[in-house]
Amino acid sequence: MKYKIAYIDENDGWLNTVYQTFKNEFDITLIKVLSESTVDSIFEQVYKEGFDAIITDYLLEEEGDVSFNGNMIVNRIKMYKPYFPIIMLTAHEPQAISQMDDVHIIYDKNILDGQSEEALSILITKIKSNIEHYYQKIQNTKNEIETLVDKKNQQGLSIPEEDDLTKLFILMDELEPEGKDLPANLLNKEAITNLSDFVTQTRGILEELKKAKTK
Repeated sequence: MKYKIAYIDENDGWLNTVYQTFKNEFDITLIKVLSESTVDSIFEQVYKEGFDAIITDYLLEEEGDVSFNGNMIVNRIKMYKPYFPIIMLTAHEPQAISQMDDVHIIYDKNILDGQSEEALSILITKIKSNIEHYYQKIQNTKNEIETLVDKKNQQGLSIPEEDDLTKLFILMDELEPEGKDLPANLLNKEAITNLSDFVTQTRGILEELKKAKTK
């Protein structure tokens, strides 16, 4: 099974190059930035189609007639899903580096010129590895939650364990805000005391924290 990847750019040439480069490795969808595109519209498209990772160009203002660049798309995605796999490909590395918090996701587009098969192979491996680590982190978090919830139901938790469970719920909400990967046994109303209230309060706190970051 191929991972589903979106590539975001305003330039038809680069859109075609990226598609041809990655089509045998990934199920790749091209998202062209148009004059009517916004950060929110791209964000909505990304999550409606359920991609496993995102690759974006940096300098979208160059030809796209828009008021944002790839760093704003990255920030929007990371605000919603901090651990989601994202790569930035750009011909303007110094400019991108100056605008990005996480400089480790930035790669030069020259890697796609066919001059170094090894460098390209390493990039493809990194993308796949990032996706696998992301899904493994989700699974590990689910497993840890289930273990603590089972213990809570059978014999109760210590104060440190209650604190660990709280942190795990917060982490799970950051990994999957939609809640689709909440452990199945927690759907039972008796699984944990006041679970519904707990999750609601936790998400309320997270929303307030996210709003504070944007001010």
